[in-house]
Amino acid sequence: MTTGSVPTAEVDPQPDAEAPRPQRVEISIPVRTLLQLLMFAALVALALLSLGTLISILLAAVLAFGLDPPVSALVRRGWGRGKASLVLFAALFAGVFVLVLVSAGPVWDQIVDFIHQLPAYWDKLTAKPGFKEITSAADADEKIKKALGELAQGLPDAATTLLGIAGNVFGSVLSLVTLTFLALFLLMERPTITDWLFGFTPPTVEARWRPALEDSISAVSSSLIGNVAISIIAGLIAGGSAWLLGLPFPVVLGVITGLLDLIPQVGATVAAVILVAVALTVGTTEAVIMLIIQLVYQQVENYVIYPIVYRRAVELTPFTTIAAVLIAGSLLGVVGAILAVPFAAVIKTVLREAGAPRRARMETLRAG
Repeated sequence: MTTGSVPTAEVDPQPDAEAPRPQRVEISIPVRTLLQLLMFAALVALALLSLGTLISILLAAVLAFGLDPPVSALVRRGWGRGKASLVLFAALFAGVFVLVLVSAGPVWDQIVDFIHQLPAYWDKLTAKPGFKEITSAADADEKIKKALGELAQGLPDAATTLLGIAGNVFGSVLSLVTLTFLALFLLMERPTITDWLFGFTPPTVEARWRPALEDSISAVSSSLIGNVAISIIAGLIAGGSAWLLGLPFPVVLGVITGLLDLIPQVGATVAAVILVAVALTVGTTEAVIMLIIQLVYQQVENYVIYPIVYRRAVELTPFTTIAAVLIAGSLLGVVGAILAVPFAAVIKTVLREAGAPRRARMETLRAG
């Protein structure tokens, strides 16, 4: 009997579990987005290459916006926009030309004499009781005296450098004329440009942002005109008090105070320090009187003059003003420090309007 082998079923081994296939991530960038990025990069490169021209256009715009409210007031009285702009610009140009023509020569001569006398004034100042101990540390007396002497010796070079800087800023007389006419044309055509820009926006957007634009222009004008007016008052008071106290070069001290006072918050304090230091070279009594005059005037300026002609339109806190001056001054120098407050006022107006809907919603939530 034969035994046959039992056939066994062949079991196919189970196929191994398939490994997960790596997923491919495709990043698709539309052609329109690429074109927009390229256009943005081209605009940034163009702005960097033409930075000087853009600064000139910015200065022209600030000047035009500063004169816009007076021109608008003349237009409301029946003047044409072009006629009002030409008359106001001609009056401003004539006033500046006459002021420079009458005062530039005598004031510059006094500035030269004043700088040449700085080493002698320093000797008088350090001869006062108490100053020897302060300036003896680290040979401060000799270092300052040496620096003042070098400044006096290099004054002709400094004048040449000053003219060179002015030439670099304006480029040439043609650049100055171009800047003037650019501001004039922008002043004449400002309503037309505004209407053209708002023509691309829906009526609701225009109704919301046109008042904000007008408020921004009013803030720029108020800050510039008010700043110049306050600086003139500060210069007159400083020059007049210096003349009454018998201080040397009262005209120069008045001009220096007026120019420094153009820098908000900081300039007036620096000018007061200079005035008191010069008064110390004459006598302690004169220095104390000058210090009192400056302290009283700064309080009057901060709490009487400043709110009347400046702060009500600009509405900036002292911290915001100083921060804006420091930032703009580091970017654009003295010009930036002077224009810092108008820029800050515009930014505040825009941010206030942009955040108005959200603030309204938050107030509604709090009330609920």
